[in-house]
Amino acid sequence: MKIGYNEATAMGCSDLATDLALCEKNGFDYIELRLDMLKEYLKQHSVSELKQFFQSSKIKPHALNALYTFPDFCTGKSPDDDKILLDDFIWGCDIAHEIGAQYFIIVPPLQRDPNGGPFIGSWQDTRNNCIRILERLSDIAKPYGIKLCLELVGFERSSVRTVEQAWDIVQAVSRDNVGLVFDAFNLYLYNQLNDFSVMKLVDVDKIYAVHINNGDASPDHKPTQALRRFCDSGVVNVHQFLAVLKEMNYTGMVSIETFRPEYWEKSPEWVVAEAYRTTKQLMVESGVFCS
Repeated sequence: MKIGYNEATAMGCSDLATDLALCEKNGFDYIELRLDMLKEYLKQHSVSELKQFFQSSKIKPHALNALYTFPDFCTGKSPDDDKILLDDFIWGCDIAHEIGAQYFIIVPPLQRDPNGGPFIGSWQDTRNNCIRILERLSDIAKPYGIKLCLELVGFERSSVRTVEQAWDIVQAVSRDNVGLVFDAFNLYLYNQLNDFSVMKLVDVDKIYAVHINNGDASPDHKPTQALRRFCDSGVVNVHQFLAVLKEMNYTGMVSIETFRPEYWEKSPEWVVAEAYRTTKQLMVESGVFCS
């Protein structure tokens, strides 16, 4: 497996230009670009400059992160909101195609307020909404050569919480350019899941990306994304997570992704170096690191 870096990891203390230089210096194979950080980068740089960097660098672009969808997306009920999201998606697909990125992370509808309680809605409505959304986005992405990675999120604020649900949606969509991204902490967020053998339900060629991370225990039993941490310690059985993927013959990218405010108080140099060191160490220990 190849080692990747997701820009969320240092998003509070870095920028895309800095991330590119540091990821190249430390030895990452891939980088996942955040849309907000890409927009900031393009205020001072050009797409052609970014393309030229990747053409001359060992590090390559993998996925754009992320498009956050909503239940009524592409129904015509919220045309202004539809336009904002579709404009962002088309803009991202165009740039991804230009620079050589092949994937776009798609997040199913969430209840976005961290204090607002669980997602409200039936599974049948969620399933129908996700199928409609992915079919529409698939049609748009196809001419650009972009594949969509549906990302389940295990906590109660998410509409798609389990591997079974996400795989059911992808199978129902049945498009060549629609698959999944598995995130260790997002899987753990579903009732503290730590037996990742459930991933074996999925065809390995439909796993387009993997996010690796560990996390701290939640003292109030309300886990949040801020509890994510590097892979050197934590409550998630990351060795078993990678062991299952290895058993499935997954050979793609494994990208470190955290949203930890504590890391954002450090220097970008520290964050990226530690991200590489701890992720590589785990991958080597698990027998999946491929330099």
